[in-house]
Amino acid sequence: MVARLRALAAQHGGMVSPGLVGSHDGALLRSVRLHFASFAMACRAARVALARRAPRSVLRRPGAVWSRARVVRELRRLDAEGASTGWAELMQRGPAGLVGAAAAYAGGLQRARAAAGIARPGRRRRARWDHAAIVGAIAERARAGLALASSKAPQRLVAAARWHFGSWEAALAAAGIDAAEVRLQRGRYTEAEILERIRAMARDGTPVRSSTLRGVVKLDTVRRLFGSVDAAIRAAGIAQVVAHGNQTWSRERVIEELTARAARGETRLTRGLERAVQLHFGAAREARAAAGLSPLVRAPWTRPSLIRELQRRARRGESARTLWGACTRLFGSVAAARRAARLPAPRRSAGMAAWDRRALLRELRRRLAARQQLGRGLTAGLRRAFGSLAAARAAARARSAAPDPPPRSPRHARRGDGKVQRP
Repeated sequence: MVARLRALAAQHGGMVSPGLVGSHDGALLRSVRLHFASFAMACRAARVALARRAPRSVLRRPGAVWSRARVVRELRRLDAEGASTGWAELMQRGPAGLVGAAAAYAGGLQRARAAAGIARPGRRRRARWDHAAIVGAIAERARAGLALASSKAPQRLVAAARWHFGSWEAALAAAGIDAAEVRLQRGRYTEAEILERIRAMARDGTPVRSSTLRGVVKLDTVRRLFGSVDAAIRAAGIAQVVAHGNQTWSRERVIEELTARAARGETRLTRGLERAVQLHFGAAREARAAAGLSPLVRAPWTRPSLIRELQRRARRGESARTLWGACTRLFGSVAAARRAARLPAPRRSAGMAAWDRRALLRELRRRLAARQQLGRGLTAGLRRAFGSLAAARAAARARSAAPDPPPRSPRHARRGDGKVQRP
């Protein structure tokens, strides 16, 4: 594994990364993750360099249009034109990105102004609202024909009116304006209005259904007055549209498509055609009957037909997994069916199932100590060798608990009779 990692690094300039190893040798990457705590530790063990991504710069990226010099120039230009260089004014009127560029390249807007030699702008004094100012502002909006609803008027004016008058309606009354006339909320729909809207949709060529009527009037109102949308459409004297506007399949088109596919020898249906068959006919058998076609009946597999299918799939390199049931039923197993078709048996490694008892116990103890899953291959090998997993675990514990024999001293040698001969 370490040698393969070194060889791969030698092919790519002496550096490797998880993505590089995974794209060239997936088995090597899985082995590295299994035997090492991290990919960096594997690189250190193999004495190869780990390729790291270059750090991305968000603000000082190549090709950025802003710089410290440009920030200073923009601030001096605005000051020469008499524009404010305050934070709120720059955020509202621009230039776009100047505040962020000042923070990135000059350490903040205050330091950028100091570098440009510009004094800090003074705070604006907000106008104080009183009863006369509020009434005058409302009257001015009324003369200009501007909206006076509380949701359309400036919110600073609305807030001041509520503070001084108690409510927006009271402020409108003080300015001599009826609040009911400027309110945007309309009255409740009547049955006649709803019917007229439905007839207008039909005159415009819009299909009248719930999805299109929802944008004209609330469906809850329609159901409250008529009981249902269908009842409202019938009351308007309009035939309800049954087919959906996006529906492109009809009974005639389904029959034509089925006939054309039968002439080409195609039996499988597309997803859209299958849904159309279910919608218009209920099932494929009824649709084929309406098209004058015989029903599709799947012939049962026989030994000759199954052998031909296995050989055909082998020539095309296709999988034979879907034929597992037929192979088992007719030949007893997939291997016997492949032998009858004169096909080579698929090459499969024996894996852990062919290990001996000592190797299985060693792997079992290692995985138990590392708290790893046993896996299908190790489980099959343990059951074959020990009869059950419980017996294998007991054997592993017994071998772990057995004391190791004491090491022999190099200063002592045993004679043929077993006695220790001291030097």
